[in-house]
Amino acid sequence: MNILNFLMTYWDSVLIVVAAAIAVVVLFKRGEVSFLKEILFRLVTKAEQEFGCGTGELKKAAVVEWIYDKLPAILRFIITRKEIDNLIDEIVVYAKTKWAANAKLKEYVSGETTTST
Repeated sequence: MNILNFLMTYWDSVLIVVAAAIAVVVLFKRGEVSFLKEILFRLVTKAEQEFGCGTGELKKAAVVEWIYDKLPAILRFIITRKEIDNLIDEIVVYAKTKWAANAKLKEYVSGETTTST
């Protein structure tokens, strides 16, 4: 009975939350994941800087853990681990081109500092 009272009292808020959740699911399933890709790019860059070269599986596991910490609980049920793995693989390819093209990013990722005289 308490649930019915809650729904009757806050029906408009419940409707908005349900509509937002449905919108997120539809956008994700249609490929509208630009926000998630931005977060993944930052996390992949952080992992590369933190763990260095030759630690691919460790970096991927860290990024998966970090992304799940940042995802809202409802999205954790919707976005599968396989989808996250595929997105990470895609972002790694994208990130490598960005790191190679941008000297500041390359310096950040490698942890090296260059001094100009």
